[in-house]
Amino acid sequence: MRAEGFKFRYEYDFGDSWWHELSVEKILPAEKGMHYPVCVAGKNACPPEDVGGMGGYANFLEAMVDPEHREHDEYLQWIGGEFDSEHFDLDEVNDRLRHPGRSSEAEEEYYQPQGLDSRLLERIIVWSQGLNKEQIAFAESQAVRRDMVMLLNYFKEKHPVGTQSTGNLKLKDVREVCAQFADPPKLEDKIGDYHYQIRSEADVWPLFYLHRLASTGGLVIGGQARIWQLTAVGEAFLNSSASTQLGIMLSIWWHLEDWTIAFPFEGLSPGLPRDFRKSVQARLLELKIGKSVSYEPFADELIVITGITWSSPNQTCANDTLRSAIERMVIDPLAGFGCLECEYRVKSSYGFKSKELVDIRLTPFGKGLLETL
Repeated sequence: MRAEGFKFRYEYDFGDSWWHELSVEKILPAEKGMHYPVCVAGKNACPPEDVGGMGGYANFLEAMVDPEHREHDEYLQWIGGEFDSEHFDLDEVNDRLRHPGRSSEAEEEYYQPQGLDSRLLERIIVWSQGLNKEQIAFAESQAVRRDMVMLLNYFKEKHPVGTQSTGNLKLKDVREVCAQFADPPKLEDKIGDYHYQIRSEADVWPLFYLHRLASTGGLVIGGQARIWQLTAVGEAFLNSSASTQLGIMLSIWWHLEDWTIAFPFEGLSPGLPRDFRKSVQARLLELKIGKSVSYEPFADELIVITGITWSSPNQTCANDTLRSAIERMVIDPLAGFGCLECEYRVKSSYGFKSKELVDIRLTPFGKGLLETL
């Protein structure tokens, strides 16, 4: 309706729900040579994308101006530095109006996952660009990468709120996310008369693992009773190639994450020996591509090389436990990243069947990826 005084409202971002009200104050004839639309005046900065709506933006502003606020450092890192809520640049606004499809300089920059060396990221990108079509397709097929992409898009679109106690996803979100996994994990099961049901995200290792990687690497930000949302780093991750995504995920796990979360038992409570990861990497790179290696002697060798120990008077029991720890902390993640191929056999014990790792093989893809570390 073309009439002065006319008003209308529209909603931007159905998750954050920013309501805008526009008023037609005056209708003027178009000026020759003028590029429309044009902004003639304005005030204050635009709130950051995915900040959590009006309530989230208010909390963001409060945290940014108070160095003692518990979320100050997290928000400072998320936004990439200081934020001036009163900033307004008329020329910048009109430049964006003239070029609506062009990203700003900040958006074109590749954001560095927090804590990772920039040279490591460069090596990952160079390695990724040198892959052949078969290796690229191999990277695209890896379930752990596809699950991470799905999880980040879930954060981007759904803005889930962390639980009050731990900041983990609520059970509703756990179920929604797990249903979309490439291999959906069981959330409930019946063993004899016992009916097992998950009680929290921490009970679902595939989800807990990916959420930890995303959080540790700064791909998402959130926490207790806070909205989990994608960061600029996470957005850059989504825009990367599949092989680069796998490289970043492995690097976060290898250099930033606490491996003992994959084997959280008291016997490893003192932590892993110094240079444990370096020794593991060196031994893995000694493997011949495509040649099967028996897992048990391989694990026993790592136990000796790394000096990892388990507090138990029974050495046989300790070695069995350490083999299991190495399988969960080293082999399983690397198999997920496409670095290793594993062969299993079915093992029966006390009437229950389980998988037992027999052999491992280093893949050509894995050789190159491990070398970037």
